[in-house]
Amino acid sequence: MSFPESEYHERWERVWKAMQRRGYEWLLIWQRGAGAYDRVGDVYWLTHFIMNGSGQDPASEEFGAPYTFSAVLIRQGREPELHLGLPEGEIDLSGVVCGRIVSHPENLMHGLARYLAGAGIEGRVGLIGDDLLPGMYDRQLRRATPQIEWCSDETLLLEPQRIKSAAELEVYRRAGALVTEAMTALVTALRAGESSAEAGARAASILVRSGGGYHRIDVHHGSDAERTVVSQNLYGYDTVAPSRGELARAWIFGPILEGYWMDPGRTVTCGAEPTAVQRRLLEGTVEVVEGVMRAMRPGVTPRQLGVLAEQLARRHGYFEHPQLRVPLGHGLSTNFIPYMIPMGPGEPDPSGTLGYDLPLEAGMVMASELFLTHPGVGTAGFEQNMIVTADGCELLTRTPMLLG
Repeated sequence: MSFPESEYHERWERVWKAMQRRGYEWLLIWQRGAGAYDRVGDVYWLTHFIMNGSGQDPASEEFGAPYTFSAVLIRQGREPELHLGLPEGEIDLSGVVCGRIVSHPENLMHGLARYLAGAGIEGRVGLIGDDLLPGMYDRQLRRATPQIEWCSDETLLLEPQRIKSAAELEVYRRAGALVTEAMTALVTALRAGESSAEAGARAASILVRSGGGYHRIDVHHGSDAERTVVSQNLYGYDTVAPSRGELARAWIFGPILEGYWMDPGRTVTCGAEPTAVQRRLLEGTVEVVEGVMRAMRPGVTPRQLGVLAEQLARRHGYFEHPQLRVPLGHGLSTNFIPYMIPMGPGEPDPSGTLGYDLPLEAGMVMASELFLTHPGVGTAGFEQNMIVTADGCELLTRTPMLLG
């Protein structure tokens, strides 16, 4: 475990404050582990626990999915409780950090509902993970808890997770060094003309040997690369080598180390040096990404960064052709989080869901990215990940932007 127990206690205190601001006495947080990373980070961040079965349990109201789902129940000012659908003896809980572990081996939904009723919990209860619990199980829980008003609040943890602790930033630095090595191997292999599967294997071996992980290694080239952001291959790679001189976009994203997400991207020409028009495309994309990155500092808002990006992108033909419209950056934590950077001023954000108008602060981890299409040349994409510091930013993803 990378963090001392005191780190978790500090996280709980931040969550209690967020609950108080939103008027919750109780909060329930779901995790879907077991072969996926849906909201794994929230429960892992709070308790150092992940459910890691296959994720392929047959759907059953009778048995539920005990190898797939778990939940954390938090009361204002109290240590979290971890609720499981497996007997405690069937799973290693030695590294869990929480106040209490409660097992419901007969059925997680039924058992949790009885527990909530027995504890006298009623009225408004905050709910995180409403987007991942299957309707079958959600209906079971709601039918059995008529005394509770479940209040979906998917953004509550964003504030507690926004500013990373010193220990978390050290993990991010290690993750940055690791994903840099993997990305460098990936794009070097693509430059040499290897297939995306061969190149991806080189990157994956670096991540896995070092105890890290990933959600997807995505290499995108070919005729559809100008129409879709990511590869349409099931796994993100295939055994067909790119054509000589073809552009290939390479992305590594997922929980690189200790559950913390990163997603750097690069674009290279395969098996040949870039042509003059390819080089202009690559250099123009890099100029926008790095210009936004250099402007990141405490007090600057994502909307202000978007206005700058628009000015930079206009120099390189962004508004002269159809483009892949994706945010120009976002926050990073135990998943992808808001603080989205729009192209230009962006739309109104009265609820603050997108985070367009929230000033950056030191200790945040951010991404700066752009996809740029020049018809007849191709689509380039680059992304950098960085820590916001007191006077700028600290680059985490150090694979050279331009190779060759």
